[in-house]
Amino acid sequence: MSIRPEKNVWDNTWGNQSEEVLISHADKKIFNYLIKEINPENKDIIELGCGRGVLSYLLNKYDPKSLTLMDFSKEALLRAKNIFSSSREIHYLEGDLLNIKSEKQYDIVFSSGVVEHFSGKLRKKAIDKHFEISKDKVIFIVPAKPHYNTIRHKKSKTIDAFGWQEAFSKDELYNYSDVHNDFNITVSKRFYPMYGITLFELLNIDNSFFVFFNFLLNLLNKILFKIKFYRILNFFLIPFEDYIGGLLIVIAEKKKNP
Repeated sequence: MSIRPEKNVWDNTWGNQSEEVLISHADKKIFNYLIKEINPENKDIIELGCGRGVLSYLLNKYDPKSLTLMDFSKEALLRAKNIFSSSREIHYLEGDLLNIKSEKQYDIVFSSGVVEHFSGKLRKKAIDKHFEISKDKVIFIVPAKPHYNTIRHKKSKTIDAFGWQEAFSKDELYNYSDVHNDFNITVSKRFYPMYGITLFELLNIDNSFFVFFNFLLNLLNKILFKIKFYRILNFFLIPFEDYIGGLLIVIAEKKKNP
């Protein structure tokens, strides 16, 4: 049986977060990798499974021609609309990625943290939908494996918050994208070695008996964040990131007619 994201899970996850969207260090880091690879200026762009809309918000500063955000969660779109409250002419679609039908073709179709929540035939279908509505570029940003992601995704608190997910190997996402013969894959690389890795994530125990241990671990974790330990460690791992990065970016570009 194929697995897909559950709307009630995501409504609950986004609903438990502040309606005021804050841009985190991780958001900025992911965006910096994205913007190095594309030029959004004067492009029609759609983000599928936009969540809070942070990446689209940052892209909007580069003067795209149009920007569309799609998600099946009303709570996600509420937060996306809040972050864009001072921006005009942003388009919002409440809908299911698997059922998206658009007469419009977009220059850039992208998603971040979306297709890993699908399995089996639905995994392929979710990826194919990106290509169906693109006239130029398709971009995926997903958790990579082998990495700590594989363990973290199986923890009960992760499943409760984000549902089922399975990270992609480089080859897997490359192969899913490579079947679209009218596109060339121009980028396929791992980045951000410390993505999702903290002392708390590594050592916390999913058991109520260890609540005090987890509490102390969380306090120590906050200190490490305060002194920017994880950022420093990530910096020293950058030379190896294409081998051990926690995220994977794949970009496919439509072939030009001769």
